[in-house]
Amino acid sequence: MVKVGLNKDMKDASLSAKLDSLGKLAKYQPLFIPISIFLSGLIVALAIVFTGGLGRVTSNANDLPTGDSSGEVQVSVDDDPGMGDPNAPLTMVEFSDYECPFCKSFFEETLPQIKSAYIDTGKVRFVLRDLPLSFHEPAASKEALAANCARDQGGDEKYFLYHDEIFARTASNAEGMKTADYAAAATKIGLDVAAFNSCLSTEKFKDEVAKDLADAMQLAQDYLVVFAQGIGTPTFIIGKTDSSGTFTGQVVSGAQPFASFQQVIDDLLK
Repeated sequence: MVKVGLNKDMKDASLSAKLDSLGKLAKYQPLFIPISIFLSGLIVALAIVFTGGLGRVTSNANDLPTGDSSGEVQVSVDDDPGMGDPNAPLTMVEFSDYECPFCKSFFEETLPQIKSAYIDTGKVRFVLRDLPLSFHEPAASKEALAANCARDQGGDEKYFLYHDEIFARTASNAEGMKTADYAAAATKIGLDVAAFNSCLSTEKFKDEVAKDLADAMQLAQDYLVVFAQGIGTPTFIIGKTDSSGTFTGQVVSGAQPFASFQQVIDDLLK
């Protein structure tokens, strides 16, 4: 058996080549971190684009998919805050998270158009239900509690005034409002701040927020085909109003543009 090896000159040449390569590589090392940051950001951006603007939480989908694949589900308005005529022909339920950037986007860009075209004109009743996502806690639940405390004093009108204050004051993504902002927002919309602070500190509406969350997860479990990737925020169900408080509606997922809602609503109004 013949062993093939390198002589000393060949070894020295090989080592020199390796050192030279490492030197050249080191010259570009400062670029590695910025490039990796850029690629990570690109991946996140693509994820946002391809989820259609949806902060998602998966349901327990271990069972085989069941239910209607048409995008229609049955949902209850529960006893949650509403905006618009209770007798409007259509009802629109939003499952929302105050720390969800997509919910904030919907609030800023699309809700005003829906309100002007359909809610203020008596065509749609808008109902908001809480779906605080775990990765936005504890801020998401605290803000949901605060909005319910506002409602406790002044009904749905004060609820939505506080709702607006939250989205105006939070940067989203679990950053939450500053501690002082809770009382400041309560003062601005004319609440009894002492009563509000007591309501918030005792988590008076903890069970109410938890029920909304549980109902959302049950919805995802009951309609595994519709919510094949789980249910997220914002999720909307739009359908014909039923006096029972429970109706069958079309699902719209994510912070879609006004035109997407317009098409669904106009079709249902025909």
